[in-house]
Amino acid sequence: MKKTYHKFLIVSTVAIMLGGAYLYFSHDLSSTEILPVAYGSSLVSSTGVEQTDNIVTQSDKISSDVAFLTTLASLKRIKIDTSIFQNKSFTSLKDNTVKIEKVSAGRINPFAPMGVSFPVNAGLPKVVTDQPTQITDKTVVFNGTINESGARDTYFEYGTTLELGTVTPMVKQSLVGTFIKNVLGLTPKTNYFYKACAKINGSSLCGDVVSFTTN
Repeated sequence: MKKTYHKFLIVSTVAIMLGGAYLYFSHDLSSTEILPVAYGSSLVSSTGVEQTDNIVTQSDKISSDVAFLTTLASLKRIKIDTSIFQNKSFTSLKDNTVKIEKVSAGRINPFAPMGVSFPVNAGLPKVVTDQPTQITDKTVVFNGTINESGARDTYFEYGTTLELGTVTPMVKQSLVGTFIKNVLGLTPKTNYFYKACAKINGSSLCGDVVSFTTN
């Protein structure tokens, strides 16, 4: 009888211990509640009622905090190696800055014929008749240059005599003051004269007369 009692007591004690352990661990697992975690203006309640889609458990929060502290601790171990400033390669570097000396300015209009500038300088003609180009038996290209920024209407006069007599339509000048005109219907093997003209401030000014011969 006494042995049976001892066996019962041992079994009861083991059962109570197992039951206590079960209750303890089951309570510990159920205590992993959802804590309030703010995400901007959103919040997850501790009762487990989800107010947003962002659910963070206590273990997740602890893991996040540990990761942050680990990163923060690693930053303290960062050291800057300044030995490069004592390196011979660094100390031997030289300043190769080249000082640019001031030089005189070139031509104001590099596209104008030699001796012609734009805008006009003292002593230079306001309108220049340039040499003709692309001369054939019946065609030619007239060329002119204006050394006056106020000019707007440009044209050419030409003919077989110095009186000229034929006036081309108005020609649009370029930004650098040059203007051209392609003339058709000339007579082969004929000597022609022409000049470039422009209306400047209401007055017509022309360059010198230039001659050429068709092919």
